[in-house]
Amino acid sequence: MAERDNARSLDAFADTVGAIGTLGFDEILLKAVNSVVTVDHLTVLTYRANEKLQTLSIASRIDLAQARSLTRDYVAHLHVFDPNFPDITKLSRSRSRRIIVRRHDRSRLRTKAYQQRFYSTVGIVDKVSYLWRLGDVAFYVNLYRTLRTGHYAENELRKLSEIARMVASLVRMHGGRKRLETALATGNFGELSTRLVELLGPHLTAREQAVLSCILMGMHTEGIALSLHVKPSSVITFRKRAYAKLGIASQPELFARCLRVLPQFPIEAQL
Repeated sequence: MAERDNARSLDAFADTVGAIGTLGFDEILLKAVNSVVTVDHLTVLTYRANEKLQTLSIASRIDLAQARSLTRDYVAHLHVFDPNFPDITKLSRSRSRRIIVRRHDRSRLRTKAYQQRFYSTVGIVDKVSYLWRLGDVAFYVNLYRTLRTGHYAENELRKLSEIARMVASLVRMHGGRKRLETALATGNFGELSTRLVELLGPHLTAREQAVLSCILMGMHTEGIALSLHVKPSSVITFRKRAYAKLGIASQPELFARCLRVLPQFPIEAQL
């Protein structure tokens, strides 16, 4: 029985990997989590210092409209009453990469109005949250339980802690893929590539950064030389120096490094 359950969970998470970057990712991720522990609503939010909260994912196995309504209100202004929000803002400025797993504690709620809007009147009785950072972006995943399902049991809390890293990795990759697709669709990939290179190699010279940015946009040596008004041999030199500083040796390695940092530029989902 346990072996069948484990195989089912592995299949569900494998489906989630295949759904990264697609519109169906949110529901498939929730289904994967439910293969381990029953969860009624799932939300994923991101936060960067001095910017507004952004919604990356929303899913529900009960009432998606309700989940969207709650998330809209939370993002708009009620997040300031969330007892976890101060930790989210701290994470966006910290260097820690640890995933914090936190269970809902009713005694930490700041106002009765917040409790009523997000818990009492909508039948939510429990929540487990994952909080972590990537670059200067803090991620906030919430896994809700309703009256229909009841509070989390201790063994369920343990299981949610065990899958925290898996869920976090899937969320990061999904955020990165969506950001890339949006940049390509809106014609802003040049700006994105420049920001990625700056993040990858702040110690690179301006010329080295410019060459790598052009490479990410698909330009060849001759085209880069014309764009930067230098000789092709100079482009090759700048590229070699930049690769050496980044500890890589090829274009595929450069792309791989960029894919890892793409989630630091999350997009806002349409609610």
